[in-house]
Amino acid sequence: MKVSKEVIERYHQGKCSPEEQRKVEQWLDSEEVETSFPENADLKAIGDKGWRKISDRYHITAGPEPVAGVKLRNYHLFWQLAACIALVIGISLFFYSNRDWKNGAQNQTIAYKEIKTRKGQKLSVILPDGTVAWLNSESTLRFPALFNGSLRELNFSGEAYFSVAKDPSKPFIIHTKKTKIQVLGTKFNLRALTTETATSVVVEEGKVKFSGNSSQGALILTANKRGVFDVSAGAPFLKTAEVYAGKYMAWKDNELLLDNLTISEAREILERWYDVKIIIDKKELLHERYTGSFKNPSLKEVMESMGFAMKFSYRQNGKTFILY
Repeated sequence: MKVSKEVIERYHQGKCSPEEQRKVEQWLDSEEVETSFPENADLKAIGDKGWRKISDRYHITAGPEPVAGVKLRNYHLFWQLAACIALVIGISLFFYSNRDWKNGAQNQTIAYKEIKTRKGQKLSVILPDGTVAWLNSESTLRFPALFNGSLRELNFSGEAYFSVAKDPSKPFIIHTKKTKIQVLGTKFNLRALTTETATSVVVEEGKVKFSGNSSQGALILTANKRGVFDVSAGAPFLKTAEVYAGKYMAWKDNELLLDNLTISEAREILERWYDVKIIIDKKELLHERYTGSFKNPSLKEVMESMGFAMKFSYRQNGKTFILY
């Protein structure tokens, strides 16, 4: 059973079945809760029972009041409390990983964490410096348990939205298979899917330096700028364009945007979004394009809208959908 927002709300209200209660409490006691939580989870819904477990576990004695000097911006109170947990975890990991050093041992190996999302899954992750990363489906994020030294470096593939904690003394660097992204503190969307030849960055706020791993030059991207590194033409190249950033980041708020896409392009998005297989059994559809916008959509809702606009029907066989 998956621990979802709805299950957490029922736990808070005392309406869980014994099995649901056991699963929630296992999740609260697991390592996963240290860095992640269900998509769209509201910490207020966890309530006193669940949050007390987390607070007691990490010896957080402060009440739910905002931490002095910290701006909430558009985040819920959760971000402050979760950031506190991340800080405590980071400190604990630091002392744990360096305990042999304190006994005289040298050259400790840096501990890393790796977070992966499956098809149909989204996840929020708080990094040791307070940076928040929203991972889209089929993404992998690898980062050190503590950012030591003069850089904050991590490795990524897939698609994610990053809200980077500001630290001018320690640049934040993301390595993908083909590119490097360097920032000091900003908000941006990074798309580096292993199934696509292009890697793209769209900046919502701040400034990003975007470059290929070899010597193709670099782009300086600011708000509402999109940079693309493409290798489809053989020789790698960089290009930039003015865009509306919100369009590229809507997915993290569970808004599905299909903007003038071919049926093949839409299929790839829907297969990742819903963890299904879509077979196109009507060749005329390959020449059609579709535009649509959905908030918290069911697959049935999307299929019926596309079918009406593009004049196709579909049948379902388990997790396979056949368009005809």
